[in-house]
Amino acid sequence: MSLNRDDNRFDILRLLAAWLVLFSHCYPLGGRPQSEPLASTLGVDTFGGVGVAIFFVLSGYLVTVSLERSPSLREFARRRALRIFPGLVAICLLCVLVLGPLLTTLPQAVYWRHSMTWDYLKTATAWIIKYPLPGVFADNPAPNAVNGSLWSLPYEIRCYVVLALASLLPGSLRLKVSVAAAGLLVLLLVRPAVPPATPFDKFLGLDYYHTKLGLLFALGAVFACWRERFQPMLWPALAMLVAVVWVPHGVAQLLLFVLGLGTLTLWLALKGRWLPRIPPRMGDWSYGAYLYGFPVQQVLAHFKLHEASFAGYVLACTAITFALAGLSWHLVEKQALRFK
Repeated sequence: MSLNRDDNRFDILRLLAAWLVLFSHCYPLGGRPQSEPLASTLGVDTFGGVGVAIFFVLSGYLVTVSLERSPSLREFARRRALRIFPGLVAICLLCVLVLGPLLTTLPQAVYWRHSMTWDYLKTATAWIIKYPLPGVFADNPAPNAVNGSLWSLPYEIRCYVVLALASLLPGSLRLKVSVAAAGLLVLLLVRPAVPPATPFDKFLGLDYYHTKLGLLFALGAVFACWRERFQPMLWPALAMLVAVVWVPHGVAQLLLFVLGLGTLTLWLALKGRWLPRIPPRMGDWSYGAYLYGFPVQQVLAHFKLHEASFAGYVLACTAITFALAGLSWHLVEKQALRFK
């Protein structure tokens, strides 16, 4: 299966995923945490959770193909670093050096001397995520967090690391990723329910998100490794998602949701040529939207736009975020990718 942008719809689906995360975050960040549409109806996830799931299953597919085509593991790591870190470093510096000083309620001298200010830069490692800056967004509906979307980034990086390490082990990659996917599926089945467990409680060394997001990434990797033998199928994916509505809330519902959504996403990416195609000149804005959405939403909530008009808040968040995502792509991310 070709990964030429004319033959697939990975880019538009990633952009949709980024917007779903942004849209879903508008509810808690705009003071309506109980009104998120998907969570308040189906209950199995939020629209933001759907967006993150789309990101992870597509990433599993594309990153596995990238690993297969890389001449060495070092080159694979370099390409991943060029995709992740330039944009991340830029947003971290902008938050610390521009957003923080402009919006902090503390005196400027206190802000610049505060250990939390410089501690925030650890977020640029993509491994340790820091959320607050001193005196910033303290009175927002979701207080103190500058960029809460970045919580999923360490999970993504760990998936890259595990995939790379798996490639060093003896045996075919397709067998290893298949075993990993099966293991994560079983782990999700036997994991204590949430509640009484919390998502961050460890079970056999992994929290809930390691298991769930790891399974989505592994599902994408399995389809990538076996792409010459079989492709994701539409009807089984739809059947699983329809069953989600009727199955009682619990682990069976969760597994049907994860496997159905992941398979449908890959089917749309590979087969949905009727979906709109992002013009090549536009580039890939999805990562920039992921990086800038949450800070934009917090800034607009800081100025009470969500109280004036929730619809206006959603539209303004969307417009400003995608404008910044475009700038991020053309000024930072695209320039870094020239070194690939």
